[in-house]
Amino acid sequence: MYKIWKVSVYKMELFFATVLYILKLKAFWFLVAMVVLITVVQLQLPKWRGAVGERIVQKRLKKLGEEYRAYHDLYVEDAQYGLTQIDHVVVSKYGLHVIETKHYKGWIFGSENQKYWTQIIYKNKRKFYNPIRQNYGHIEALKSRLNLPNLPVCSIIAFSNEVEFKFKEPFRSADVVHYRGLVKAIKQDDRPRLTDNQVNSIISNLDQLADLPKEEKKSIRKAHLQQVRKKYNATPARK
Repeated sequence: MYKIWKVSVYKMELFFATVLYILKLKAFWFLVAMVVLITVVQLQLPKWRGAVGERIVQKRLKKLGEEYRAYHDLYVEDAQYGLTQIDHVVVSKYGLHVIETKHYKGWIFGSENQKYWTQIIYKNKRKFYNPIRQNYGHIEALKSRLNLPNLPVCSIIAFSNEVEFKFKEPFRSADVVHYRGLVKAIKQDDRPRLTDNQVNSIISNLDQLADLPKEEKKSIRKAHLQQVRKKYNATPARK
């Protein structure tokens, strides 16, 4: 009887030890899965936030009306500036508006001539390349592509509504606005500067860039990212 009881106890202990081992194993793999998930989210979050920001801007640009034509995510090759990626271009008889978007948050410090601007979130400080300089390269590449060196172009830097500007001086070569002020910034230019023929010619040219095959655009995007990493050697801003 004692032997039977001893065997039963042993089997119970073995059972509970097995269950405990399985639970520990599951807990371990659950922890591993959570770490992997958190890492992936942290890596992809800036990209997701950026995509959301681009959609917000696209939605706002649709409010401009029929006399404006908007293009998004264009890649332009230029001998001097290399391969440039332009977030948004708006074409109308009032000229071109080239828009560089920054879906950031926090406080933004900078001036027109500083090479790098600063983003501060609580006690965290990050630097990013001056977007006015960045957009200047986009504009020059676009003028070269269109073979229109005297093309009337307005540079706009559009930040997320979540940021607070801490600029000490006004900007002369660009409009720096929140997303909510984007349409107003574009429509403040109400003097016609281009003829209908010029507008149609520009639209025809940009249509070619916008209609690139998906695989070709993917390859161009990859090359552009490699170029950006080499060119803008600063700590990435937090989005």
